[in-house]
Amino acid sequence: MKRLFILPLCSLAALTFISPAVQNDEVPAETLARMEQLGETYATPTQNHTFLEQFSGNWNTSSSVMGMAPTAGNAFYKMILGGRYLDGMHSGTFVGVPYKGRLTLGYDNYKHKFVASFIDDLGTAIRSAEGTLNRAGDTLSLWGTMDEWMTDEHDKAVMYRYIVTDANHFTFEVHDLSLGEASLVITVRYTKQ
Repeated sequence: MKRLFILPLCSLAALTFISPAVQNDEVPAETLARMEQLGETYATPTQNHTFLEQFSGNWNTSSSVMGMAPTAGNAFYKMILGGRYLDGMHSGTFVGVPYKGRLTLGYDNYKHKFVASFIDDLGTAIRSAEGTLNRAGDTLSLWGTMDEWMTDEHDKAVMYRYIVTDANHFTFEVHDLSLGEASLVITVRYTKQ
């Protein structure tokens, strides 16, 4: 019985060592050089990171939730870690409650997608999303999920949209995709200081 178990195990181990050689005729130095080149490619900021850089600076914000009267706030963004990520802090009020939040937004060269995470002091959730830039290069749309504790809904589909008007103005939108065509629930207008 032991031999029957050992034979397939040895065969599997031999295939594991042989498979890379069959698939790839590179010598170890060539493999390391290729890996180094790939690592450099994936780690180097691109024009997508340049797109994010335009959001750097101090901004005045005007936020409206579900069509309510807008409230004032501010935000500060800067590029970090060698121009790879946009990182920033927001402050303002959400339905009359003061809040602070942090956004980190980047472009993943390997995934070929924009990626974002957001945290705030209104809860303990970390919201994340992934998305793409439109062909015109002025609208970034990201999709993710969020939990809605007020209605006890988990993993609701949401879309976050950044719409660039010009160098001094952009709009951020949050869409609750479960609402259909009337999905827009939050609008934040940014004006550069």
